[in-house]
Amino acid sequence: MSDVIYDVAIIGAGSAGTMASLRAVLNNLNTLVFEGSGKEKKKARSTWVSEVENMPFHFDIKKPITYAHKNTFAWIESNESFKDKLTRVKAAASQIEKVENGFKITSKKGDFIAKYIVLCTGIMDKQPMIQGEIDQIFPYANKNKILYCLRCDGHLTIAQDTCVIGSNNGACWQAIMLYERYKNPSMSILTNGEKFQSSEETLKLMTKYGIKVYESPILSVDGDKKTPRLDGFTLEDKTFVKSQIALVGLGQIAYNDLALQLGSDVQANGNIICNDKGQSSVDDFYVAGDLRAGRKNQIYTSWDMAVDSVDDIDSKIRSSNRV
Repeated sequence: MSDVIYDVAIIGAGSAGTMASLRAVLNNLNTLVFEGSGKEKKKARSTWVSEVENMPFHFDIKKPITYAHKNTFAWIESNESFKDKLTRVKAAASQIEKVENGFKITSKKGDFIAKYIVLCTGIMDKQPMIQGEIDQIFPYANKNKILYCLRCDGHLTIAQDTCVIGSNNGACWQAIMLYERYKNPSMSILTNGEKFQSSEETLKLMTKYGIKVYESPILSVDGDKKTPRLDGFTLEDKTFVKSQIALVGLGQIAYNDLALQLGSDVQANGNIICNDKGQSSVDDFYVAGDLRAGRKNQIYTSWDMAVDSVDDIDSKIRSSNRV
C-alpha cells in the first residue's frame, strides 16, 4: 500500500473525471486519478463518442472526449507548478472501503488511501439484442447511423426516415419529440419482440403524427457497413422498415459497483442520489457525470458537476486546516 494519503481520488477519466482531476490539481490538492485499463476504457461510453456537434468548439475534433483527456493530462504533467500534484493509476478501482483516515481503494496497481472520493465511472447504453447478438449494431453505431442520445445527436435525424428501438413510454416520447422537432419523412418504433407500452397521451400523439409501431423481433440490420449506409431493418415477420438513421431507447447500465460497496443510495435506474454539491449519502463520497442522479448526461454538465464537487472538497480541506 502507498504511504501517501491523497486529498482526493478521482475514479474514472472521461469528461467528468478529466475535469475533476484538472480542478483538483488547480486547487493545489494532492490528487490521485484512476484512469482504468484498456479493457475498462472499452466499456466507457465516452470512448465511443466519435463526434460532438452540440457543444461549441468541438465540431472538428475527432473523439473529443478522448482528446480532451489526453490534452489535459499532458498539460498538467508539463506544468512545473502542478505536475507533482497528480498521480495517475492506469487501472480500475475494483474495491473501496471506508477507513479511519478516508477511503481505501484497491486496484491491480496496488492499494491507496484518499480523504475524499469523486466517482466518475459513468454509464453505458443498453444495446438491442438482434437474433441473440449485438454485433450487427456496432458498424452503424460507430458512424452515427444508430444513435443513443437524443439531446446530443437528435439533429442528425433531420430529413431522414427514422426509427426508435424501444418498447416503453419513454421510447414513445423520444419518437414524438424527434418528429415534432424535425418532421422526419417517416417515424417508427421497433419494439424488437417486446410488448409495446404507451400512455393514452403518447398513443394519441403517435396517431396524430403517423408514428407506426412494429412489434416483431428484428431479424437483420440492412445497409452497407463500410460506407456506412443504413437502409432499414428486416423483421422476423418479413416486414422491412425503411430507416436511414435510428435511435436506441433501451435505458442504461450504471457503473455504480463502488458506490454500492459503500452503501450509497441509488435510484431504480442505478444512478447515485446526491446533494447539490454531488455528495452521496456516504459522507465525503461524491459523484460527478452521467452516474449522478437528476442531471443531464452532457459534457458541459459533467464539467459543472466535477467543479462543484471538487470545490466542495477543497472547502472542507481548507476549513479543517484552519484548526
